[in-house]
Amino acid sequence: MAYLVEHPLAARLLADPDLAVCLKPFMKGPATVKDLAQARGISLQRAHYLVGLFLKAGLLEPVGVRRRRGRPIRLYRAVDTDFRIPRKLVPERALRALEAAQSWQEEWQKALEAHDPGYGAILRVFLNPEGLLEFGSEEEPDILAEDFPPLLNLWSAGLYLRREEAKALQRELLGLYHRYAALSPVR
Repeated sequence: MAYLVEHPLAARLLADPDLAVCLKPFMKGPATVKDLAQARGISLQRAHYLVGLFLKAGLLEPVGVRRRRGRPIRLYRAVDTDFRIPRKLVPERALRALEAAQSWQEEWQKALEAHDPGYGAILRVFLNPEGLLEFGSEEEPDILAEDFPPLLNLWSAGLYLRREEAKALQRELLGLYHRYAALSPVR
């Protein structure tokens, strides 16, 4: 069961993709402030600040120390890899920014609500099986079900590929686009 967020600061942090993605190293297992700084390409000072915010919001917990000469290094872990956030806790501007991040997000939401009128009452931030941080609703629908509208949402907080992998994906997606663009429209 996903972690139900009740702290307004936690809701605000998770609803901001630029901040929520900073929780990702800790969602994969115990990590240090330096691990966060390296993963996100930010300064140690900024990483310390963010870890402090995540601790204050109850999204991180200390899980031990790594011994070394000098001061030991603290290890932290996210309290979960799946968060449910009541929309009433998410600031309106953050909801608007999330929805505006993709021009088709509103159409996606409408189609899902038409398919399931209760869809969308909970915002969910979670680490998917591929290790990507995703934003969505409480329960992801079975998009391959015959009665589901022909929609696909690939919105996540970062798909990080090496250049050659990104170019291969680009070629593959462009090829798929051209293949389907060449089909006669169904009337």
